[in-house]
Amino acid sequence: MRPETIAIVGAGRLGSTLALRLSDAGFKITEIIARDNPRSLAQGRRLSRSVKARTCIARRGTLDATIIWFCMPDSKIAAGVLEFARRDLRNKIALHSSGVLGSDVLAVMRESGAAVASVHPLMTFVQNSQPQLHNVAFALEGDQRAVRVAKKIVKALGGKPFPIRKQDKIAYHAFATMICPLLISLLAASEQAAKLAGISATEARVRMMPIVEQTLVNYKHMGAAASSSGPLVRGDTDTIGQHLSALVRNPALKRVYSALAQAALVYLPTRNRKAIARLLS
Repeated sequence: MRPETIAIVGAGRLGSTLALRLSDAGFKITEIIARDNPRSLAQGRRLSRSVKARTCIARRGTLDATIIWFCMPDSKIAAGVLEFARRDLRNKIALHSSGVLGSDVLAVMRESGAAVASVHPLMTFVQNSQPQLHNVAFALEGDQRAVRVAKKIVKALGGKPFPIRKQDKIAYHAFATMICPLLISLLAASEQAAKLAGISATEARVRMMPIVEQTLVNYKHMGAAASSSGPLVRGDTDTIGQHLSALVRNPALKRVYSALAQAALVYLPTRNRKAIARLLS
């Protein structure tokens, strides 16, 4: 068992995965602190059974762990932290895992004696999926002592910690949003394009996976420019024009296509840029 002990505040998707992976890595989870409602408490109890912890609400938490880790929605962290105001937190570490908020949102914990940091895993957490954290990048920012401890924990999880400046977190979170939820948005839009071709969403998901997976492999090994293909690279204005005509039946989908094509004109190698830009305008 590792010397650090951890209380998890929040038993949702992130908190559940983090608690399980920390427990797997040899960390003692002392408490799962849930909201004071039946659903949250039930989630907390299920998680507690898995990691051999106790379940409680904030005002009844013993906070005997060395680390208090907030795994709450961004909009709930500031209010959640206030529930721990005026507690004696000397020699403790307080962490949160918001991608967009800096460590200063934990100022109340700092005023009570804790060192604080933000520790954001660059990973997706959705219902019925609990990813491994091996090789996952974690953005760290905050007090030196808290960052030092957080770095040690991330490495124990098999993750890859890296420093981020607090003033860069919003742009960093925009990056994270583009590579996950907006990537899913693109795939959802692609299903609608398939529908115009008479292909169901289920069929589209099956049929697109080989090309999507190969595209990601290409991107991983060669980068964006060398992985780009299709009519934009060739400068094939006739094909692009036909695409736009076909997408008239779904104006929202046409706007998505046009926005992505315009991005390609800026960031990827393309021929006939001016002619394509006129088509898209």
